[in-house]
Amino acid sequence: MDFSAQLSLSQKQQLKLSPQMLQSFELMTLPLTELQQRVKNEIESNPALEIPSSWEISYERFAQQKQQKESSGIDDSYSDSSAYGSDSPGYDTEASDRRQKFMENAFSSEETLQEHLLSQLGCEPLNEEEYVVGELLITNLDTNGFFTEELDDLVPAHLQKHLPKLLTTIRQFDPIGVGAKDWRESLILQAKAKGMRGEELGRFTDLVMDNLELMRANKQTQVAKNLGLTIEELEGLWTFLKTLTPFPGQGFSSGPEQYVIPDVSIKQEGGELVLRMNDSSLPDLRINAEFEQLAQEVGATDEAKKAQQYINQQIKGANELIFQIQVRNQTLYKVAQVLLREQKDFFLLGPQYMKPLTQKLVAQEIGVHETTVSRISTAKWIDTDWGIIPIKKLFSSSVGADGAEHSKQAVKEIIRQILEAHEGKKALSDQKISDLLKERGISVARRTVAKYRNELNIDPSFIRGND
Repeated sequence: MDFSAQLSLSQKQQLKLSPQMLQSFELMTLPLTELQQRVKNEIESNPALEIPSSWEISYERFAQQKQQKESSGIDDSYSDSSAYGSDSPGYDTEASDRRQKFMENAFSSEETLQEHLLSQLGCEPLNEEEYVVGELLITNLDTNGFFTEELDDLVPAHLQKHLPKLLTTIRQFDPIGVGAKDWRESLILQAKAKGMRGEELGRFTDLVMDNLELMRANKQTQVAKNLGLTIEELEGLWTFLKTLTPFPGQGFSSGPEQYVIPDVSIKQEGGELVLRMNDSSLPDLRINAEFEQLAQEVGATDEAKKAQQYINQQIKGANELIFQIQVRNQTLYKVAQVLLREQKDFFLLGPQYMKPLTQKLVAQEIGVHETTVSRISTAKWIDTDWGIIPIKKLFSSSVGADGAEHSKQAVKEIIRQILEAHEGKKALSDQKISDLLKERGISVARRTVAKYRNELNIDPSFIRGND
């Protein structure tokens, strides 16, 4: 047997994420409310940052910003007076008021569900690719802890091999029940976590998935027959179910869904659609000139060199924050431009005219990765003539139709309108709704109608008929 030492050379590719990239990813996903708090914390902890009482434009500052953008490959073509107000009348006089308003309104930090889960993700032994997948999954959970989109649409194809591991990992985090597609699946996940197995779990699943409406209608005898249980056994299962939490994320700060600040506005003005970015919720940031000058004034002692190193680190951190916020806002603006063009009928005519649109298509339009569009759309809101809605709602998959494409959101809106317009004594069944949709050229199966109706929080026909 040969035990001689051998030296071999192999080559492999591995994703490396710098702290700056991770911070950039984080800022992309933050809604305005949380970004406000983040900026406030940075201002308080970094003496190199300041909010000027007026925005002084100098050649040196312009040259510095342009050099940063060119070195990073960021397009400098974005310029819009309505976007951030730097060219608008009265800008200098308003800056001081904006500064005061921001510092007064940046509210105290309450842990969100995403923050709680991300802190647990950071403790897991994951490689860089796995962490990216975990971050994408967590930041795309709604405030209840559920996924509102298909997982394959959230994660790029080359990273989907990590989905099973990360989904299992996240579902083991506190609170139990997050990472489900809806409250029904969440209840089943919680039952598994509490040790329910085998035939008992199967009956509990049947109760949750197919019989809860019957329980609400006080048809326990029918449910017991459906599940093959006695009334006493059904009552025991029902009592156990009531110990679970159908919406596990609601114990945390819900962020933008409780206090919404839209990042973007697309509304009709004078018969035309106008895109505006929210320019009043974030302050203008710049480097404190006096602090920057300190780096040139310290002496040559060891203590002075340490002070100079500290000053330079703070200035570097401040510049990175300023630049990353600019990248965030530029990316969001470009996404909004595509949404305005692709969803023009929605903005003009209403939700039933929303078209199918994927994040992949938008990413191709603006020349970024699909995950970038996912991040910049997460927890962001848009003000429209039809209300303030999550930007993610403007992305929708295609639903089967005869001769024309319809988005899932548009079909749900049509179902809602059909039910609201119905005046007959007998409530419309899911099959009847499916038939009415087909008359409009939209082919949707009965089970799909039932799914959309549940997502609209509308009861089934036999309960609506009892109202």
